[in-house]
Amino acid sequence: MDPELRRFLDQRASEALSPEPTSDSERALLNRDRLLAALVDRPPIAGLPNDVLSRAVELGAALKGRLYLPAAPPEPLAVLVYFHGGGWVCGSSETHDPFCRLLAEAAAVSILSVDYRLAPEHPHPAALEDAFEAVRWAAHHAASWGGDVARLVIAGDSAGANVAAAVANRLDSGTTGIAFCAQILLYPVTDHPSASHASYAETGYGFGAEFMHWVWRMYAGATSADDPDVSPLRRSPLRRLPPTFVATAEHDILRNEGLAYVDKLRSAGTPVVHHHSPDMHHNFLVNPGTVGRFPQCQEALQVLATWLRRTSEVV
Repeated sequence: MDPELRRFLDQRASEALSPEPTSDSERALLNRDRLLAALVDRPPIAGLPNDVLSRAVELGAALKGRLYLPAAPPEPLAVLVYFHGGGWVCGSSETHDPFCRLLAEAAAVSILSVDYRLAPEHPHPAALEDAFEAVRWAAHHAASWGGDVARLVIAGDSAGANVAAAVANRLDSGTTGIAFCAQILLYPVTDHPSASHASYAETGYGFGAEFMHWVWRMYAGATSADDPDVSPLRRSPLRRLPPTFVATAEHDILRNEGLAYVDKLRSAGTPVVHHHSPDMHHNFLVNPGTVGRFPQCQEALQVLATWLRRTSEVV
């Protein structure tokens, strides 16, 4: 692992709050507080494009999000619908604001970051239902901000990438009337944690097997492990999908299921660009404490932005 990253993660681990919560609901709330605390009293992110326009949007009766538009945007704009990570129990458009600003500028795309409902208060399929509502909203309103619905991209990180993959697979069935041109899956959850992927035996920094089993129970405890809406790797058959970008990290318990999904996508004929970071950890590309700080994050962001520009360009 990158030595500077190891020092950063060790420091973050020493800042963990105590005592540990006594109930699932308390633990979920504490995890939300910890994630938000990562945004407080931190040095400003170098090069964060504060000239990117953003505004809160109402996507439905109880569904909110944040829309990002690059400064001096080209028209028409590709429309990227983004689902944040956080194990389905925490995270928000606020925690992912730095990453969305950076990507909107680097790729010159519009981004709709979605605040889907969280577990355990709202278990599966709440997040998936909200995801579809957000995609439908984007498809119907994109023209109002110069967006081109013909260049719709589905994206997410970690648990949000799990939701994105499920949405993409459903959209590709042709039953929704909505098409998309690409998907982005950043270190995705693609399988049930009982699948015994080798990377689960490795130690993570604040994101180990015990935590993953817990968030899975909170989100999908009553859902079959074989349900492709929660385990995209188990979808059979997996159809050929639009071009896909997958990012994985070596020091991540989700590494092997991400690699397995890359193989499955390619076997189905999907064009896949796979970016692997051999010395980084889970969430390195999006974490507000690491994005913009480590050269590996900058490299991955530029690779992603270049791919996104080319893949979603006007035909």
